[in-house]
Amino acid sequence: MRRMVSISLVFCLLACMAPPVWANPGTPLESLKEIEIMLYGKAQVGALIDRLDQLEYDVFGETKTGPILVRIENLNSYLMSGMGTPNSLQLKLNAVEWMVYQEISMGDPLYTRLDRLENAMYGAAQEGSVISRADSLLRMVWASDKLNIDIVTVPKETLVKIKLLNDLDSGKNKVGDKVRYRVLDDVMIKDRLVIATGTEGVGKVQEVNTAKRLGVDGRLVVDFGTLPAIDGSPVSVIMEEKATEKNKSLELAAGAGMAGVILLGGPIGLAGAWFVKGKDVVIPMGTGLYVEVMRDARVSGLSMTPAS
Repeated sequence: MRRMVSISLVFCLLACMAPPVWANPGTPLESLKEIEIMLYGKAQVGALIDRLDQLEYDVFGETKTGPILVRIENLNSYLMSGMGTPNSLQLKLNAVEWMVYQEISMGDPLYTRLDRLENAMYGAAQEGSVISRADSLLRMVWASDKLNIDIVTVPKETLVKIKLLNDLDSGKNKVGDKVRYRVLDDVMIKDRLVIATGTEGVGKVQEVNTAKRLGVDGRLVVDFGTLPAIDGSPVSVIMEEKATEKNKSLELAAGAGMAGVILLGGPIGLAGAWFVKGKDVVIPMGTGLYVEVMRDARVSGLSMTPAS
């Protein structure tokens, strides 16, 4: 009797809402480290006040006075975007990068992104405070230092095309492994950009069962987590029925198309999951597929028309 080894790769519908940096309770020193990593890419050394003064000078061009927690919150408010914060540095850089490159690099340190944009536009990184440098770039590409932002709803089941940035293999992955992916196409709502090409998300392997002999399938359960919208707001994404139907026409692995994909139902307890049988099936890095928005999400939408 012929022995068969088959693998089922199951993408779970789990998603989690990650709070913004400033929502995490912690000491002033911990909050300061988060800001330094966000801006410079790594935490600095020295006394807390000296580091706070340096941050404010780099960002605003001057040091501030007042309670430490208020000063830290003011830095966070300017650096990090979110729904209803149209003047944040992150949102400005997102807008300029999209205009220049047609994609964004939200995961990189803010200083790195600013230097890269200035090198592309001027041929060299510029002097001055972060706020003045960012506004100069914005005026150059947008004809204004104000963005045309409005709050829009990204409907549940909105499709998002992504590609995997690492391999998935039920024979190799372990619980807790990160699953990185990048958005391949802009998501537009009412002619406003809500999720930009190049945006990256990080999921996590929740469960792994390796393939066994006698036809026992391997299994991977993956939480796709959230994707940041153009304003940084987290948008929960999953792989449910609409995304699964779209994915049926895609090639998942070498020689393994979606013709054998069966949409699983209630007995499995993962409605809208995938069931793929095959020998030594791997979903390789670079594979394109679709996920969908888990629930209606209110985010800032960026219009390509300059603000009046």
